[in-house]
Amino acid sequence: MTEVMMKRIAVTAGAICAGFLFWIFALNDDPGRLNPISLEAGTLSPGVLPIEQAITLGQVKGEDGRAVPVLITGLSETTVTAVDLTGHGASADLDLFQILEEVPQAELAALYSKAVGEAGRTVTQDYPLSQFLPAAGKGHRHIGSGTNFPEHAEETTSSSVFSFPKFGVATPPVTSVAYDPEVLLDYEVEICARFDRDIASLADFEAARKGFFLCGDFTDRSTLLKMIDTDNFDSGSGFSDAKSGPGYLPSGPFLVIPVDWRSFVEQERIETRLDGALRQDARGGQMILDFGQLVEKVLDDSVSTRFLYQGDQYQLIEDAVVSTGQVLMSGTPEGVIFMPPSLRHMARGVIRHVITGAFVGQASGYDSVIASFIQDELAAKRFLQPGQVVTYTSASMGTISITVRR
Repeated sequence: MTEVMMKRIAVTAGAICAGFLFWIFALNDDPGRLNPISLEAGTLSPGVLPIEQAITLGQVKGEDGRAVPVLITGLSETTVTAVDLTGHGASADLDLFQILEEVPQAELAALYSKAVGEAGRTVTQDYPLSQFLPAAGKGHRHIGSGTNFPEHAEETTSSSVFSFPKFGVATPPVTSVAYDPEVLLDYEVEICARFDRDIASLADFEAARKGFFLCGDFTDRSTLLKMIDTDNFDSGSGFSDAKSGPGYLPSGPFLVIPVDWRSFVEQERIETRLDGALRQDARGGQMILDFGQLVEKVLDDSVSTRFLYQGDQYQLIEDAVVSTGQVLMSGTPEGVIFMPPSLRHMARGVIRHVITGAFVGQASGYDSVIASFIQDELAAKRFLQPGQVVTYTSASMGTISITVRR
């Protein structure tokens, strides 16, 4: 091989290496890259189900600070029309399920019929959404569901549905969530359920009144990436820590108690908008496991203490019971911000692993790739940023508006 040919090979190899390094490090990541989503034809128009299909309740904060129960009868872009039930035998500060014990369903039906009729203004008032309290109630320990919509499972490379404990008190439908410059904050819209009694068996579930409400499940993707077992999402590591931050469970304003819960969930449409742009759009009928199957799965997994949260081990539920006031979450559909590391991200992480000398310490190649990926995503500012507004909307469970605050 001649000296000239050797030089040409060296120059070519150098150019290839330079081009590769330029592709790896010099080109900025696209901040606009998004997961693909399937959009349903037609605009979602929120409303209130007729009383023949469901009882829709809520609580507003009264002038004295007490939780005033109301029967929801109408909805506009700016206000909610409702009947104050304290004038009809209901007590303030009770759980919404207890209202059904104080006001007979026949009376609720009569009030609804009057409210939507010509004499409606004699029994109703208009309330701003900001006056509503969380339909989730006051519980602090809940049950999250992972990758329970097929397309979301695909976009996160998960192979099965799993459950995890989620900790924290729900926030109201008009609220905020804190921005942290070290956190990759992601949105998730979900249908949530809670029950009027403790659930220790499927028979309890079938007998229980079931209330559904809109909810969000904010996620710290940076913490999740650092803690997750990528070979087993059901390992119990990462999800509770990543999904239990302050304000990470915003709740919708309405508790919808349907006559036919299966039909209701199948038809209920939910969506996420970020600064007005549609990011998630799905119906409950797309769930892999319905709420009955989720309850069965949870009850069958009530013994293991594998669930890690803030350094301690927990069972999924306490005393093998889904307790009254505990929220069961549906899981989220496709369209979250998170996208797994690309080949470019992985190559960049490996090179940084070598260049920085991390390989001589305790950091694995995987740790370096994840740290590099988080660094790149923080720089790209693809995840939620201060001043952005996340809006969760549903067909009949109301709306949630969350501002990302600095």
